[in-house]
Amino acid sequence: MTTRTKFNIHPLLAGASIVIILAGVREIAPVLNIFLVALLLAVAVSPLLTWQLRRGWPKAVSLAFTILIVIVIMGFVSTILGVAINNIAGKAPFYQEKIAELYHAGLNALTARGLDVSEVQKLDIVSPDKIVGYMTSFLQSILSTFGNFFFVVLLMVFILIEFADITIKADRGLFAEDSWQNRFGDISNDLKKYVTINAVAGLIAAVADFILLLILGVDFAVLWGFLAFLFSFIPNIGFVLSVVPPALLALLEYGWGHCILVVVGYVIFNSIVDNVIKPRYLGKEFKMSILVVFLSLLFWGWLMGAIGAILGVPLTMAVKRIVDFANKDMEADGRAAEEPVIPLPETKPEKSAET
Repeated sequence: MTTRTKFNIHPLLAGASIVIILAGVREIAPVLNIFLVALLLAVAVSPLLTWQLRRGWPKAVSLAFTILIVIVIMGFVSTILGVAINNIAGKAPFYQEKIAELYHAGLNALTARGLDVSEVQKLDIVSPDKIVGYMTSFLQSILSTFGNFFFVVLLMVFILIEFADITIKADRGLFAEDSWQNRFGDISNDLKKYVTINAVAGLIAAVADFILLLILGVDFAVLWGFLAFLFSFIPNIGFVLSVVPPALLALLEYGWGHCILVVVGYVIFNSIVDNVIKPRYLGKEFKMSILVVFLSLLFWGWLMGAIGAILGVPLTMAVKRIVDFANKDMEADGRAAEEPVIPLPETKPEKSAET
């Protein structure tokens, strides 16, 4: 029987500790993002590893085959992002000129209707160079994580080795029911289900979006399709984030007609995925309100940047399960404390026989 130590912490001290921890996490966010991407990749491909191990494949062969698949995928993704960001940087002057034209045309239209736009002109945040800079910096923040190819793969290898050991020992029943290995297995199973279903559904929507952009001739269709896949892990809000860049690009290159076609196509494809495919396979335990999703996006995005925003919902799910486990432990400790202690009857020592 395991015993748990109780800690009585003042609320102010607990709040200060949380603030210090969050500040530390934000400072090491670039390193932590690499670990989280590696962990998510390991969780995503762990069903393949488990399937091989439970069919008698040698551990070394199973790990090598799984890692090879991830290396190919990561190399493809890193290449796409790197080429796209270089091309966007090369065409930045063209985009800035088009945004400036659109911006001034909008201001002139508002002025013609008798509206005062002096305050809007003072907002430096909507300047053309700022908009292009925001887009480029966001893509670079994603590339910086995926670009650390060696470290991501190396971390993923170590995580998969642990997964393999845990899977083998769990199949042999070597872990206690309330051990951290079993609890991590519960969290991992939730993440596997969420990641797998969202990945398949997001891939369907991303391919449809890519084909639409390719037909319309919008630049960097592969990049926007990949971002649509990434943002599919953010329920409700991810669709809005994924449609803005290609719609804006279509507006700059071809005008309002293509922009409207992009938005309508995205709405149709993502509505089918979000309202037909995902609800069929995702259980009620994975449903989150729009408010919770939005707050998760803001919090994890502020704490860890673009990768934190993309992984906000899985991270929130993992934190929720950990809190549930902590509450169950506290309830178990409370029940154990309430149980009456029955004293054992006193026994007198037997006198030794006199010789």
